[in-house]
Amino acid sequence: MRPRRLVPSVLAAVLALSFAGCGDDDDEALPGAPTTGPGSATTAPDAIGTDIADAAEDFAEAGLRVSIDYIPSNERAGAVAAQAWPAGTELQRGDTVELDVSTGTSTAGELRVPDVTGQPEPDATEALEKVGFEVLSIDVPAVEGDDVIFQSPTAGGRARRGALVVLYAGG
Repeated sequence: MRPRRLVPSVLAAVLALSFAGCGDDDDEALPGAPTTGPGSATTAPDAIGTDIADAAEDFAEAGLRVSIDYIPSNERAGAVAAQAWPAGTELQRGDTVELDVSTGTSTAGELRVPDVTGQPEPDATEALEKVGFEVLSIDVPAVEGDDVIFQSPTAGGRARRGALVVLYAGG
């Protein structure tokens, strides 16, 4: 089995609070997406030009979720080309920030992202890798078992072969 990257224990405690029903229901939250902590203020990191895997981890450490859209752009493939909230914007922990990730200048070779929510993380990772995607799993210790509770890009989205799919799964 492939080792998963772990979110720091402080973030795990904040996640536990959000899954206990303490998160807010604002329009920025994605239904079914794990929250990383209710209510307290945090700031959006600067992700422009950063590799999407590093950006996703930076946002998780700040208590924020990411929603990934792959777009053609002049940025190198796999780099964040734009983010919905500029760096330094004050947000609430648990908010979701949309990141536009470059596919390079061509849209050729895009694949449909399969739905792996509800599957055990190792099976979901294997299914995504078999199609041709890279996978980053973020542990959500407040969730029992190892099932995937949220993925980004979401099922049916399009991304190039080799693009990163972020899975949030029980820890």
